[in-house]
Amino acid sequence: MRRVLLVLLLPALAGMVASVLARSGAFEHAALRELAPLLAIVGMPLLWLWISWGVAYAGGWHDLAKAYPLQGEIPVAHRWRFQSIQMGLSSYRNSIHVAADSRRICFWPMVLFRAGNRPICIPWPDITASPAKVLWLPMIRLHFARVPQHDILIRRSLAAKIRAAFGDAWPVG
Repeated sequence: MRRVLLVLLLPALAGMVASVLARSGAFEHAALRELAPLLAIVGMPLLWLWISWGVAYAGGWHDLAKAYPLQGEIPVAHRWRFQSIQMGLSSYRNSIHVAADSRRICFWPMVLFRAGNRPICIPWPDITASPAKVLWLPMIRLHFARVPQHDILIRRSLAAKIRAAFGDAWPVG
């Protein structure tokens, strides 16, 4: 929780410092105009990395990646690209790739969202699946043995594809 608060408060603190410096007259307007392109070139990628990292912490991706790190290669047996999942406060819409084989299921984000979001590979025996609803949408909740405080919600259509490919391995719940 402290990490999430730190992630949320850092930009606010930086904004307050910039505001104080601007009001004090420490920078001339001409100098700021010359620095603006540099600030945009450096600042925008840093902001993108900060947001991606913050989403990973807020939603629980970071905790799942520590408990279930990728070991070896991502399975190639079956892959479903650009899927949507939900984890806690974070919603990854059409940006997650899913792969599975008879031993495990893996989740990893598309390239733009990889900062702070390492691949997650969970063995089938550690997963319990149960039906869930988000608003009016039927979903499947994947619950994990090593990290019980975080769940992944997947669409029922993705669950059906995974179940069709790995019926015996799919966690019955």
